[in-house]
Amino acid sequence: MQAMPLSLLITVLLTGICVLISFFYGLFTRNYSTVDRLWSVLPGVYVLVWLPGFISSPRFIIAGIIVIAWSIRLTRNFALKGGFKVEHGRFSVEDYRWEVMREKIPERFTFELFNFFFISLFQLSLIFAFSLPLYLAGSSKKPLGAGDFILFAVHILFLILETAADEQQFAYYSKREEIKNDSSSADVDAGTDTEDAALTRRVTLGFNTFGLWKFSRHPNYVGEMGGWIVVSLYPVLAGLNWFPAGLASVILVALFIGSTILAEGITGGKYPAYSSWKKATPPWIPFTLPFRMKARKDFWNIHMN
Repeated sequence: MQAMPLSLLITVLLTGICVLISFFYGLFTRNYSTVDRLWSVLPGVYVLVWLPGFISSPRFIIAGIIVIAWSIRLTRNFALKGGFKVEHGRFSVEDYRWEVMREKIPERFTFELFNFFFISLFQLSLIFAFSLPLYLAGSSKKPLGAGDFILFAVHILFLILETAADEQQFAYYSKREEIKNDSSSADVDAGTDTEDAALTRRVTLGFNTFGLWKFSRHPNYVGEMGGWIVVSLYPVLAGLNWFPAGLASVILVALFIGSTILAEGITGGKYPAYSSWKKATPPWIPFTLPFRMKARKDFWNIHMN
């Protein structure tokens, strides 16, 4: 039996170590966001570990650069949101969804099983799995073709989409916080029709309806999923079978479906207008917008007039 290449073995072991760190950190601190902190970091690390073996592979180099750019950008975005904030010697920020899951699974032992098998083992294995097509593509000797350059371009477009969506979301949250802290916003419902009053009403809906978010409830998810689906296709153009490489991207989409359902349940509970927004706007790709025009008109008439 052929031995596993050293660089691949290193990343497998690294993933296993991260699983243990994630599990035990959650177990002892009750902060279960280690995976969230590693989500953007590990794919870039995998690329750097694999790089020496594929330095002569232009397919790996170009795709790897795009993934590293994604890692740097998403890590920066997570840091701006306070995801790496440390207080009293430990990370102090946790994804709000884990608090909701603790309420749904109140029994501690059961939740720690969930911590190990889903939060830690499943998600970190998935990160490795949806990064693995880069390794497979790099191992191919097939020269680049026109299809590869199309994929590179689409990959970059998804990166730009996710970047723009995240920047717009960050700007929205900043504006929402600014209005919340501005005592003058108390006059929002006073009946004025000024542009400032209309903007304030729109911002204080509680969820983003600006920019890309006007046409999709989760445009950042579209960019994220699209990017990794593209990664799963690199081995195909390198002459390899799609199924092993592509399965992880299918599972990733399923994970995002679950995440969307959970996040939107929380958002809908906090902001009454969100149920109307769900009828007016597609969750991801805005293919159905033409069929939602009445719902969109009703939404703006009810909540902005």
